[in-house]
Amino acid sequence: MTLLDLTFRDFVDALETAHDEVGFKGAAERLAGRLGYRWFAYLGFSEPALKVLSSYPSSWAQQYIEQRYEDIDPVVGLARSSQRSFQWDRRTLRLPSIAQRRFFAEAAKFEIHSGATVPIRGGFGRFAAFTLAGNMDSAVESRSTEVMDLLQLAGLYYHAHVYAKLQLGLIRLADAPLTQRELQCLYWAARGKKMLETAMILGISTRTVVFHVENARSKLRASTVAQAVAEATQRGLILS
Repeated sequence: MTLLDLTFRDFVDALETAHDEVGFKGAAERLAGRLGYRWFAYLGFSEPALKVLSSYPSSWAQQYIEQRYEDIDPVVGLARSSQRSFQWDRRTLRLPSIAQRRFFAEAAKFEIHSGATVPIRGGFGRFAAFTLAGNMDSAVESRSTEVMDLLQLAGLYYHAHVYAKLQLGLIRLADAPLTQRELQCLYWAARGKKMLETAMILGISTRTVVFHVENARSKLRASTVAQAVAEATQRGLILS
């Protein structure tokens, strides 16, 4: 097992046992540090509320919320139009307005000048972004594909757990019915198919399968995928 594999496993284990903001912040902070970043930030948009979890300096975090910087943050703007995780810095971001340039200059005072972000979309206009920012090693110009793939999965896992356990959104996730795609993913899991195999059968990506399985597990209040399959079978949601 590689160091990245261990890092991701520890992160998922931490999410399983996290039940409040302190637990979720600790899990993301450790992940950021192990991947060579200074900070993390999670922004969950579910009108009319904005949920923010981050390890940014408190003065910057407070300023961000009070000034409603999410409306002009170029990283958030790019995330809203992106489907995959991306890396960013001042050179790669488009800063067309004076307000955005001023925002990025303010962030740079706290050494928030580069990072990587995972865009996450939900139903009914819900949107989230999971970011690791501030490279500890200034010599690192870009992250490997392997690290970015790990970050993509980490962001999806983080959002699924935060959304379920902190009761974000229009209704509690645990009270929502399973979607057709979630049922399909559980169906194939019940037949011993691995995430990659299920992705090939359904014609979707592996990370999308992971996202749906995690949502289904949370809705069924199951600790593991096996328990989620058993619960769905017992309820007659999928055939044994």
